Amino acid sequence: MDTEQDYEAELPLLGWIAGLLRWLEELIVLVSGPLLMAGLGIGLVALLSDGALLLTAPWLLYAWAISQTVGVDGQLVGAWYRVSVAIARRRWGAALAFVTLGVLLAYVAYVAALVFATQQTYGLTTAQSLARLGMNSTSWLWQRSGVSVLLVCLSGYLRYRAPRKQVLSLEERKRAIEEQIELDALKARQRTQQAQGAIGVLRG
Repeated sequence: MDTEQDYEAELPLLGWIAGLLRWLEELIVLVSGPLLMAGLGIGLVALLSDGALLLTAPWLLYAWAISQTVGVDGQLVGAWYRVSVAIARRRWGAALAFVTLGVLLAYVAYVAALVFATQQTYGLTTAQSLARLGMNSTSWLWQRSGVSVLLVCLSGYLRYRAPRKQVLSLEERKRAIEEQIELDALKARQRTQQAQGAIGVLRG
């Protein structure tokens, strides 16, 4: 039995907007690797210089924070979109892998949002907020840093690849030409019948 969804018309502009959002998600995945690498580089240089880098260029701290935010949290929606694509294509192994990644990113985003809300509500520092929530700040740093490094690796694996142009074999091209000839013949027959019907109406 046909469902109501089978008769649902395409909503105006939503397909275009969905395509634009999909393009932005792919862009985030593409740039997240370099962004996270830049953030890791800033952290390593600051560590080796005993914090002197951030003292001379404090804006790098904001650059590091932005790189972590875009690189980690920006991939959450894209990860779950890949889950839906993998399920639609019945690629269960890929779906399970992306579900694991999506849950991990969702956990990191949830904890970050919870800590931020606690900070703003009670006027606490990050360490105080984590302690109030019963979380260990050291383990939280390990988790977020681990996710950052994992996403650097995945950004290379998931990098966008332009789809290959389909090359048809000789038999497939012959079949396509035959189908086109048959379709043209049916259209010509339809036009003839329509013309005969119009002539019959005029004569009647």
